[in-house]
Formats: sequence, C-alpha cells, structure tokens
Amino acid sequence: MSGSLDYSNADVVDRLVSLYDHSFGGKPRGRYRISMKLMCRIVNQRRLWPEQIEAIRRGLYETGHILIDLGTYFVVVNQRTFSSYRRLNEASIATLEDALAGEISGELEDETSDESENSAQDASGD
Repeated sequence: MSGSLDYSNADVVDRLVSLYDHSFGGKPRGRYRISMKLMCRIVNQRRLWPEQIEAIRRGLYETGHILIDLGTYFVVVNQRTFSSYRRLNEASIATLEDALAGEISGELEDETSDESENSAQDASGD
C-alpha cells in the first residue's frame, strides 16, 4: 500500500458512501460490489480483520447502507432496497412445510408403488 496513511473507519465509510453516490459501471448511482483487494486498498491495509469489517458495517448502517460480506467481495446496498421485498411470516412457513411434506410423501408412495410393480413383473417373468 502506498504511503503510511491510516484511515479511520469513519473515513472508510465516507468513501464507500461516496462510491455509492458516484456514477460508474453504466449507472448514475446505486449498489455495487467491491473485491476484498480493493477494500483493503481503501482501508490502506494488507488485511481486514473481522472487527474492522464489523465497524465498517455498523458505520454504513448508520448512514442508511448495508455492507454484505460474501467472502471474496463485499456488496454495498441501500437499506431501502430491501423494503419492497416479500416478507416471510409463520403462516407462509407452515404452508411451505405442508406442501413439502405432501411432495415428499407423494414421492415415497410413487417409489413404493414402482418397486411393488417391478417385484410383481419379476415374479411373473420367472
């Protein structure tokens, strides 16, 4: 890394928010992903520690943004992005579990009837 500048987490958050509001990649502004290598460059360190990532995540949250760590890169999105997403509730989960249980039992019944048909064919073929 060039120089010996130490950036505070607040400076890093400001830079990430500025990137969110900056035009690049064919979009006037908005969500983006940033590689671990570039994030280290912004922080001006060779490695990022979990405590640093969490501090940056909290700082971004305070500005209305979310930092998502996907291992080899990070995604920065606005909190409002998620406000229009479908909301999962207990009734939806129960309905899904019932449907999945019905599919599984139907598959098991199909397999059992296929096996009994194959056994009947084998017995009659002898």
